[in-house]
Parts: sequence; C-alpha cells; structure tokens
Amino acid sequence: MKRLTVILITMFIGSIVVNAQEKFDKAEKDLKSITDSVTTDNESAERIQKHDYKSTRIENDETNKEDEWEEWDDWDKWRDERKNEWKGSKKRGYFRGGAGGWDFYMMDLNVDNINTKLTGIGIAEFDRQIYMNGGGGWGFLGHGIRIGGLGAHGQVKSTGGSSVNGTRINKEVTLSINFGGFMIEKVYHPFNKTEFYFGTTIGGGNAQLKFDQWSGAADWNEIWDGYDNDVIENDSEKYTDYQNELSCGYYTVLPTIGFRYNIFRWAAVGVNAGYLYMRQNQDGWRMDGDPVSNAPEIDLSNVVYRLNFYFGG
Repeated sequence: MKRLTVILITMFIGSIVVNAQEKFDKAEKDLKSITDSVTTDNESAERIQKHDYKSTRIENDETNKEDEWEEWDDWDKWRDERKNEWKGSKKRGYFRGGAGGWDFYMMDLNVDNINTKLTGIGIAEFDRQIYMNGGGGWGFLGHGIRIGGLGAHGQVKSTGGSSVNGTRINKEVTLSINFGGFMIEKVYHPFNKTEFYFGTTIGGGNAQLKFDQWSGAADWNEIWDGYDNDVIENDSEKYTDYQNELSCGYYTVLPTIGFRYNIFRWAAVGVNAGYLYMRQNQDGWRMDGDPVSNAPEIDLSNVVYRLNFYFGG
C-alpha cells in the first residue's frame, strides 16, 4: 500500500514538473516571437527613415537645381509661351523664330547747299524725295526681343546741258546715300496675325557726289567718232570728258516704330516710320582720297518711311 502511495505521489510530482516545463517552453517561444517582431519593426522603421532621408535629399537636390537654373528657365519659357499662343485661337499667324526680306524707303531730301550749286552750273535741283532699296533680317531672343541688321541704298540725279561754241556740253550730278547697321526691336502681338514693334538701328554709311560732264551730241556716228584717233586729233576740244567723285562718311541712328501683318504664316507686309539721323563732319568730304576744303555743312537727317515685305517662320 505504501509502495502504491509512493508511486502515485511520484507520478503527480512528475506531471507537475512536465506541465511546468511545457509552460516554460511556451513562454520562452512567445518571448522570442515578441523579440523578433520588435526587431523586424525596428528594421522596417530604420529602412523607412533611410528612404525618407534619401527622398528628402533628392527633393532638396532637385529644388536646389531648380533654384540654380530658375533664371534660365524663365528666359527659355518664352518658347513654350509662344507655342501656346500659336496654338491658341486668339494669337497666331505671326513670325515666331526669324525672318528677312526687302525694304523700300522714302525720305525727304533737304540739300539746299547742293541745289544752289546745281542751278549755278545750269542744271535742275535734286528731287525733294529720295527713294532707297534695301533689306534686312532678324531673329527672336525671347520676351519679345529680337536682333538683326538692315541696310539700304538710294540715289537722286540731276542732268542738263547747253551749247558752248557750237558744241553740246552735257552734265550730270548724282547724289548717293548708303547706310546700314545693327538692329534691336521690342515686339508686341495684341491681335491675330499682327505685330507692333519699336526699336532702333545703330550703324554708319556714306554719301557720294558724282560729277559727269561730256561733250558732243548723242548721235550714233559722233559717238564712234569720239574713239577715232584721226577725229580726236582734228577736233580735240570736242571730245573731252570731266569726272569727279566726292564722298563723306557718317554715323547713323534710326529709331523706328512699325506695324506688320502676316498675309500667310510665312509672309508678311509692314509699314514703318522713323528718323534717320546722320552725324557727319563737313571736313570729312574727300575727292580721290584727298580732303576737300571749304565744304558747307550738309545735313541729310530726316524723317524716313518704310514699306517692307518679309518672309520667315
């Protein structure tokens, strides 16, 4: 009986020990699971923190880069703006990049000092207007600013003649004006296919006075006789020519304001008004490279009107 009691007691204690061991193992596993979960959460938080730091650094770098190039971005935005304007329904049809073409000028000519000399030698005064032809071109920089260049040339003539000792003396005097320079303009596009602009051209040019005098009637046979040595020896005074050319350089400034309308996307017609200022020195006149003394002051500056036809895109 005692032996049975001992066995039962031993079995009871053993069951208690086994149960306690199982509970201990389970508690140990739960603790390890909690520890692993915490570790995983810490690693995830660390990765998230690193990702956020990297994203923040990238965003800061991009922001700094945008700040660094902000001025250039603003300068280049005109291209996109002009494209958007072109696509819009209210503003389109005008040149967006560059253009070039032909110009026709008309300027009043006040040269009384020269006209007095013309009447003194028996020929008529110059016309009161001079017409010039020229061309130019430009390209847009942005913000409605464009740069380029232009140039023009024109001339007026006075002819006449008289008989001297039975010989016809013909005379012709030609005044030529040339100028050109660097151009900068500010452009506005308030309406479809149109533009208003103002600007200035700075450069230089020169004026030339050419004198021609020849004798003899305009007869076919007499013209050929003028090259016959026998005829020249017998009548040397009849076949004589007289020619001189004077020139003077000057600086020019041409402020202008104008309007242009695009007939087609690639072709436009415009009008322009300005003042052609020519700064020259009367002591600057030369004949065959030699200075001409006692030259009067000749101011060619005056209002100029321009009709132009330009082509571009």
